[in-house]
Amino acid sequence: MPNPAAALVEAPAQPRASAWGDAVQDEARLRLAEMDIRWLRNVGLAGWFAVLWGHGYRFGFTPVWCVYLAGVVYGIWAHLNAARTPRIRRAALVTTFGDPILAAMICLVTGGIGSILYPFFYFTQMSVAFRFGVRESVWIAGFNTLLTVIIFFVEPLYVGEARHSTALALGTAIFLLLFAGFMGALLAKWARAHVRQLLEQAQKLREAGERYQAILRRFAQVQEEERRNISGELHDRMSGHLFFLRQGLEQCMSRGTDRPGLDEKLKELAATVRACTHDVRSIMNELRPTVLDELGFVEAASEYLARQAESSPFRLVQRIDPALRSWRSRQDAMLFRLLQEALLNVQKHAQAGNVEVVFERRGAEVVLRISDDGRGFDPERVPVGHYGLMTMRERAEAVGGRLYVESGRGWRGTRIEVRMPAEAA
Repeated sequence: MPNPAAALVEAPAQPRASAWGDAVQDEARLRLAEMDIRWLRNVGLAGWFAVLWGHGYRFGFTPVWCVYLAGVVYGIWAHLNAARTPRIRRAALVTTFGDPILAAMICLVTGGIGSILYPFFYFTQMSVAFRFGVRESVWIAGFNTLLTVIIFFVEPLYVGEARHSTALALGTAIFLLLFAGFMGALLAKWARAHVRQLLEQAQKLREAGERYQAILRRFAQVQEEERRNISGELHDRMSGHLFFLRQGLEQCMSRGTDRPGLDEKLKELAATVRACTHDVRSIMNELRPTVLDELGFVEAASEYLARQAESSPFRLVQRIDPALRSWRSRQDAMLFRLLQEALLNVQKHAQAGNVEVVFERRGAEVVLRISDDGRGFDPERVPVGHYGLMTMRERAEAVGGRLYVESGRGWRGTRIEVRMPAEAA
């Protein structure tokens, strides 16, 4: 079958959204990242105090402690704002640039690029990977590099050999900063890829759960339909016979010694009993053809299709490979049910004039194909509540087979193929 289209189509991937203020940014993830980063910021500010005090910066109205006090105020604001603001994206953007500016100010008053607090820039770099993504990590690396250069020229410099050493320190600081930015970008990319995989797996699990529930509903529906059909068949076929038997027995009892009339009536009752037996066997054969167990799928399908050809509103043609007459499989019952389900769908929905059933061997597989020239449908948009196609797919996949559907709206017709390994036994 050319270009078979599966009925279940994978949803197209969503385009990547830029993190800077894009309305489709995942706010829940961004809020969670910002809540975690605020605690890291608080720990960093507490560490600043210990480091400054330990290196001899005593309390007083000095640039160091003024900058530190400004950092504490900024940290309190960022902490409260992250917990309360409904615009978490705006708050994240502010702290994304606010953190490196604060780091630049404290480095400026504690030794420039040689400051013991300069590594705080690495925190600001890595935090972007948690908040946003690869592109944003690269941008912040450039912003931090710019701040480092500003610190280099603003902070008082020594001359001569000391100047050469300071320039080397600048190059080293920029290298480490860019390296941290590169690592942050890789971390962001790695995290996004794994998060995407987890989301895809979660989506597949949800879809599998929904399919499982739909199959359970379908099986329950099929069970009720089978019971209703059996009830209707028994009523239509057996009630008349049983009524005739009861009436005949009453007449026999009332005839008394009228022997000739009694013999004639008993003959009629015997014929009715034979008709009942025939109908019971017919109903049993429709539920589970005995020939399916005795002679296999090919003979059962041939017999079933012959009966359908006599009663169906469409012209039914069967083409069965003679070489498969002796082919047997434990999946005969599954194939037979798929054939029944496919023809039932044709009768219900297709309004077809011609139907062809083909069973053939193709390489290492056997193929059952049901084609009609009736009203097609869109396999990608099966109406809710119509589980026939999904049930057929699950039946085929449960035994290692595959189901393919080719159809379209209008009157192009429908072609269904079931393929399974020919060596299945």
